[in-house]
Amino acid sequence: MSEPSGPYRAVIFDMDGVLVDSEPAFFEAVNLVLAEEGRSVDWERYRRFLGTSVEETWRGVIAMLGMRGDAPEYVRRYEDVLLDCLRRPRPPLPGVVELLDELERRGAPVALATSSWREWADVVLEGAGLRERFRHLATGDAVANEKPAPDTYLLAAGLLGIEPPSCVAIEDTPPGIASAKAAGMYAVQVRASSTAFPPIDGADLVIDSLAYFPVAMVATAPTS
Repeated sequence: MSEPSGPYRAVIFDMDGVLVDSEPAFFEAVNLVLAEEGRSVDWERYRRFLGTSVEETWRGVIAMLGMRGDAPEYVRRYEDVLLDCLRRPRPPLPGVVELLDELERRGAPVALATSSWREWADVVLEGAGLRERFRHLATGDAVANEKPAPDTYLLAAGLLGIEPPSCVAIEDTPPGIASAKAAGMYAVQVRASSTAFPPIDGADLVIDSLAYFPVAMVATAPTS
């Protein structure tokens, strides 16, 4: 763990497992596609793919199960199934709304940096009542290299017009923490979801809920 060097000017949120407990929907969709071939993957083996791109997930599942076919073929089948799973409304995780309210009160900009594709992110945020809270979305289908590469967080910072070292990133998976750190951000791991990892090496701070986020590290924007 490391002390914050703030005050920071902006907060960038991952989505799945940080704002909403939505990772189980992705797991369910993978197994619905696999069931068409009489196959399945258990949670413990699937868990290693949390926070990675959809293509990497399917490449890993194909290799793990010794399946034929290529990842793009499975991704195409997965898309429609996944959207149906994601459309079920899910409430924000504890502390999310309160933290967003406080950041808004402080005038601190926020953005999203997620491996989910834009359409998926819109569906998840809408179902949680959070879509209007995020004007700036950096999604997995908008970058050349997904997490753990820094591209998603660099894009989010660019959308905000704020240098990455002035941003706090909130994450829940090892690839996400690695991505935020590679972008030069202060990385907070939150462990509020049903898919929470143990404390992740490289995280600057680990909290069990966004209710415990130390908002004092974020600067209040000056009023004119």
